[in-house]
Amino acid sequence: MNREMETTSKQDASVGLPLSLIDMEIKVGDRTLMSDTSLTIPAGKITVIVGASGAGKSVLLRTLAGLLPRDGESIRWRGDIAIGPAGPAEHQQQPALLTRVGIVFQQFALFDELSPTANVQFAIDHRRDRSVPSSQSAQAWVEELGVPTHTSVSALSGGQKQRLAIARTLAAAPDILLYDEPTSGLDSASGRKVAELIRHTQTIHQLTSIVVTHDYVTLLPIADEVLLLDSASQKLVRIEADQWDVIPQRMQPVALTTPPDDAPTTTAWGASLTRFGTLARQGTNDFFAATGSAIWIALCLPLELRPYFPRVRWGLRFVLHYLRLVGGPSAWFYLVLAGLIIGFTSTYFTFKFLPYQAYTQPLLIDELLASIGFALYRILVPVLATILIAARCGAAIAADVGVKRYGGQIDALQTLGVMPRTYLLLPIVIAFVIATPVLEWMAMGAATWISLVTFMATHPNEGPYFWEQHFYRNLHPHDGWLLMGWKWVLTKNLVCGFGIACIAYYQGLAPKNSANDVSRSITSTVLWTTLYVLVVHFVTALLEF
Repeated sequence: MNREMETTSKQDASVGLPLSLIDMEIKVGDRTLMSDTSLTIPAGKITVIVGASGAGKSVLLRTLAGLLPRDGESIRWRGDIAIGPAGPAEHQQQPALLTRVGIVFQQFALFDELSPTANVQFAIDHRRDRSVPSSQSAQAWVEELGVPTHTSVSALSGGQKQRLAIARTLAAAPDILLYDEPTSGLDSASGRKVAELIRHTQTIHQLTSIVVTHDYVTLLPIADEVLLLDSASQKLVRIEADQWDVIPQRMQPVALTTPPDDAPTTTAWGASLTRFGTLARQGTNDFFAATGSAIWIALCLPLELRPYFPRVRWGLRFVLHYLRLVGGPSAWFYLVLAGLIIGFTSTYFTFKFLPYQAYTQPLLIDELLASIGFALYRILVPVLATILIAARCGAAIAADVGVKRYGGQIDALQTLGVMPRTYLLLPIVIAFVIATPVLEWMAMGAATWISLVTFMATHPNEGPYFWEQHFYRNLHPHDGWLLMGWKWVLTKNLVCGFGIACIAYYQGLAPKNSANDVSRSITSTVLWTTLYVLVVHFVTALLEF
C-alpha cells in the first residue's frame, strides 16, 4: 500500500478521517473480488460492509489495513487507498496521506504471554506519534472496556477478549478502526452486546469505524452507512437506508466455477496419472520455490538481524521470554539427562566390553580415560546436545511463532507499526546464542560427573585423582585454565544455535491457514534443524581434525 509516513496536516483524532478507495481491484487467484471501485467512506461514522460468505470481506479488510502486498502469491490488488480529507485531484497526486489503521481481529490476536494491561501498554508504547501524550493509561483503558486485570489472557472469555482487543487497538491511537467479523461465533445476546460496545466506543472516541460482517441482523442497527460487497457485480456499492431491508436478497451466494459441460472426460486410470503428474510438478515447484526462498532469506539475514529494538524495554522482555522458552528449566532437565546417559554409556561400556580386559585394562586404563574425556568434550556431547536443542528448542520456537502467525499476532504487530523481526527474530537469535553454549556446558557437566561416578564404581581401587588426571589429559593445555579446543566447541555451539533460531523462526513465520500448517512447520523445523546441525558438525570436524 502506498502510504506516506508524514501528513500534510494534523487533525484532531476525535473527528475521525475519511477513507477513499480509488480504482480498486482485488483478485484472489483467477477470481476477481472487486473491480474498478471508487468511493469514500465518511469520517467519524460506523460503516458496515456486508456480503455473502466467500465474497472476500476479510480480504478487503486486510487490504485496507495494509497487511497484504500488492502482488502476493495468491492475492493481488491495484488502485489506491487515501486516508484524510482531499479532493479527487489531490487523491491522484498523493493517494495516501498518513496513517495508522487499527484492526480488531476476528480471532482477537492478543499476546497470550502478556497480561491484559501489558497488551494495552504495548500498544501505547508503539503509537505512531509518541510526542503526543496518551489520552489515558493502560489501566484506564482496561477499566473503560471492562476487562479483568488479574486474569491471564488465555483464561478470558470470548467477550472479554473482544473488549481487550478493542482496548488495545484504541490505545494505539489509530486514525481508522476496523472490525473483522466482531460477532462471529457469538450467540445472539453476546452479539448484541458487542454491537452496543462498538456503538459506545464510536460515540466516545468518534473514530471512523469500518465493520466487516455477514451478521447484518445484529450490526445493521448500529450502522450509519452500509456497503455491500456484491459478488455478482464485483463492486463495493453503497446501500441507501431505505433499502437496508432488502439486503438479504442482494447478498447472493458466491458462484463457484464449474467445468464446461463439453469438457473431455478421462478414465479413472488416466485421471490417476494426471493427478500424479500434477502432484509431481507441484512438489518439484514447491521444492525449488522453497530452496530459492531459503537462499534469498540467507542473503537478507544480515539486514534482518540489525541490532534494533523499537522500544528497548519490550525488546528485553521478548528476549527473556524466548530465553525461558529455549533455555528454561525443562531444557536443563532435558540436556542434563542426555549428558548423564551419554557419560554413563561411554564410560561403562568402554570398560565393560574391552577385549581381554583382565590383561589389557591395567595397561590401557589411563589411555581409555583420556580418550573418553576427549570424545565426550570435543565430539559426543556437542553433537548430541545440539541435536537435542535443535529438536526440542527448535520445535518450541516454531510452535510459538507458528501460533502467533495462525492466531494473528504477527498481523497485530504489523498494524502497530512493528516489524516481526525486531521483537521475534532478533530476540530468538539472542536467546539461542546465549542458551546453546550454556545447555551444552550443562550436558557436559552431567556427562563428566556420571563418568567419574561410573569409573569409581567399576574401579574401586582407583581414586578420583587418577580419573581426573587422565580424563582431562588430552584436554588440559600446558598453560591457561581453559580446555584445549574450547574455541572449536564454542564455535560449533554458536553456529548451531544461530542456524536453529533462523530455521525455526522462518518455518513458524510461513503462512498458516490451519492448525495442520502449524504442525507441519514444527515437523519441518525438527527435520531441517537436525540436518543443519549434523552438517555443521561434519564440516567443523573436517576443519578441526
